[in-house]
Amino acid sequence: MQSTVRAAYPADRTAVAQARRFVRDTLLAWGAEDAIDDAVLLTSELATNAVTHAGTPFEVICRVNGSSVQVEVTDRNPARALPAPQESCDLSVSGRGLLMPVLLATAWGVSYAAESKTVWFRLPTLAASNWTAVACRCASPVE
Repeated sequence: MQSTVRAAYPADRTAVAQARRFVRDTLLAWGAEDAIDDAVLLTSELATNAVTHAGTPFEVICRVNGSSVQVEVTDRNPARALPAPQESCDLSVSGRGLLMPVLLATAWGVSYAAESKTVWFRLPTLAASNWTAVACRCASPVE
């Protein structure tokens, strides 16, 4: 059985915290506590990238299927290609974010549509019982 929940956010840095809460609350409701820390960290990175680089409202989608959870962050800037994840030897404070899904997720990727781009990651979870969709009140409507 597969369950999917989604929440939309404005292109605002404060929305990143709301997206993290949404993912945390969703995984808690699904009993996937073992995936929460990595999911919240990766969601924070991808949502920050959507706000900072795409500059558009974004949507977070959580899916569960069998023994994994998948989180997707969709922005409305399909033309912006993602840089290849690279390690950096310099002292810069940014530019290493896409290394996180490489290191933490069992799979990750990006897909482009005519009007959007989605970056996603998949994490394993030991929870495999009674998946149910959950409504989260932490999402803000996009105007």
